[in-house]
Amino acid sequence: MRWENLTSAAFPRAVAESSGVLIVPIGVIEPHASHLPLGQDMLEAHHTACRAAEREPAVVFPPYPFGINHESAHLPGSVVIRRETVMTLLGEICSEAARHGLTKILLLSGHGGNRYFLPLFVQTVTQEKCAYVPYFMYAGPRTARVASEVLDGDEHGHACESETSVALHIHPELVDTECIPSRPFTSLRRNAELKAAGVYGALDWYEMYPAMYVGDARPATAAKGKALSDAHVEDVVDAVRAIKADSTTPELLAEYHARTTTPRPAAEW
Repeated sequence: MRWENLTSAAFPRAVAESSGVLIVPIGVIEPHASHLPLGQDMLEAHHTACRAAEREPAVVFPPYPFGINHESAHLPGSVVIRRETVMTLLGEICSEAARHGLTKILLLSGHGGNRYFLPLFVQTVTQEKCAYVPYFMYAGPRTARVASEVLDGDEHGHACESETSVALHIHPELVDTECIPSRPFTSLRRNAELKAAGVYGALDWYEMYPAMYVGDARPATAAKGKALSDAHVEDVVDAVRAIKADSTTPELLAEYHARTTTPRPAAEW
């Protein structure tokens, strides 16, 4: 059930049918080498969310492009939003959803660069009492297993064989196959010494992949993309079902907030 396609009169029924679960498909607007659309992450996440919601009812928010992608600002077409704005806006969206009865919110990321932002958002929602419970998901176990079975290359992560295959499956008209780079791009490893020391730096991705291209997209096929997309949908279906069944997190959030108002030593001490 796509939020933007529902009428106002139908919206309460959709909330009831979804058991109060909303999927927010989150990406960014950034270059994906020379052959994939700027909105690839957002479009892929939205496609996956809509297919999963057909299997396990949920309301799906419109494609959401506001994530963290500061390391793409040097290339044409990127839209980079300040971190404070990104955090605030997502909080507003979640609060609005909860106001309408969508109180369990799955933040489904199609963008690897959200791997710190979205867990941080989920973690810090505990600092105030909210009417919603957020959950974060990127990729599940089926997706990882299928990727290991169908992909030829060893280096993946952006505009690569994997992402290009999925794009060829879900929106081939947006893939400029003639512009796929003629040579693979491997990590420049300009942060290798830092990584070896267990250090994460401010330009981690830029130090490795400044062209926003990883590996080799030339072996990509729509058939591989279908296998990857189907697996991802199954993972999200499982996630939605688990979220619907989850009574522990909401109960413990209420308990936690009650305890933080009057901190006391733990009974287990």
